[in-house]
Amino acid sequence: MLASAKHFDTANAVNIRKSTAVNPVRELRCLADPAGKIFSNGVKQKVLLPFLILFISCLFTANLFAASEKSIKELYGEYLKGLFYAEAGDYGEALNELYKVKKTDPKSVYVRLKIASVLIRMGELEKAEAELKEAKTLDPESFDASLGLIFLYSYGQKDRELETEYEDFLKKAHKLKPEDIKISEYLAQFYFYKKQPQEALSLYENIIKHQPDYVDALFWLGYLYEDLNRRDDAIKTWKKALQISPTHGQTLNSLGYLYAEEGKNLDEAENMLKKALTAEPENGAYLDSLGWIYFKKKDYKKTEEYLKKAVSYQEDPVIYEHLGDLYITLNKKEEALSFYKKGLERFPDNKELKSKVDKYGNENKTSKK
Repeated sequence: MLASAKHFDTANAVNIRKSTAVNPVRELRCLADPAGKIFSNGVKQKVLLPFLILFISCLFTANLFAASEKSIKELYGEYLKGLFYAEAGDYGEALNELYKVKKTDPKSVYVRLKIASVLIRMGELEKAEAELKEAKTLDPESFDASLGLIFLYSYGQKDRELETEYEDFLKKAHKLKPEDIKISEYLAQFYFYKKQPQEALSLYENIIKHQPDYVDALFWLGYLYEDLNRRDDAIKTWKKALQISPTHGQTLNSLGYLYAEEGKNLDEAENMLKKALTAEPENGAYLDSLGWIYFKKKDYKKTEEYLKKAVSYQEDPVIYEHLGDLYITLNKKEEALSFYKKGLERFPDNKELKSKVDKYGNENKTSKK
């Protein structure tokens, strides 16, 4: 089966698996608090990640305040007091000083960021969120406010808000640095996760214009072409990737599996998967693809061998479906139904497995009457 994102619908014509595409909700939660040590039952801990420290360490610059020059000196004094109290761990007094600054200079984004950072250290996440939202309202282009909100939503498991904020952050970053390949790729992967393949495709096409030999980007570009039913473009793109990197496992697997689905170039497809498995012999997706190639070759003994290996390394609805299909072909309907049911138990939302359980379950009941 094709290598790709775990969160995509595996009902696609070429099934998706073994991905480098990330689930931003899961990844950002890990980034926010990888060991669960920042907060415990609402109690502040001493462990702060570089991500959080970057946000907390607001820059002390001449642009810090929005107030008139006349009151800048007074504001600096109160702001510095707030910083000193915060560094000493006296967060109550730090807030008192910072709130004075906020009252005097109600349009300052930076003061709100610093207040939010102190509130985060106190475990007052809802109040911190309110300050960050105020900051973002004052300056919608603020990266610091977005980073702070991303952290809070990650930690608080507010998935919908997290996705919205993360997308906004990436769009701002891409607008600021459209030539930055990594930023473009993060945004493309986000669209991939959100099942917006056309948006992801446009970004990957642009990446390849600037870096034509970037093999990972070629792999994803090929996948997106295939997902949009542009198989000729997918094949051409994957072949180009393999010219650059003949052992790129995901591309070998994807092109080999596509050939298997189309029932063509099966010897070439078999060699591709054997090459991919040389580097990753326990990769369930690759084993499944090789098993499916043998199925297309009608070598059912090898099909069974490789599909059973695949499911032992990786549970996936496609592998269960393939095993069921194999046993249907061998006229072993009870064994087929067993694998369809096992797959459906583990993946209850999978429409293909449900359809086959219903179909062959009913046939089985009828035959026993």
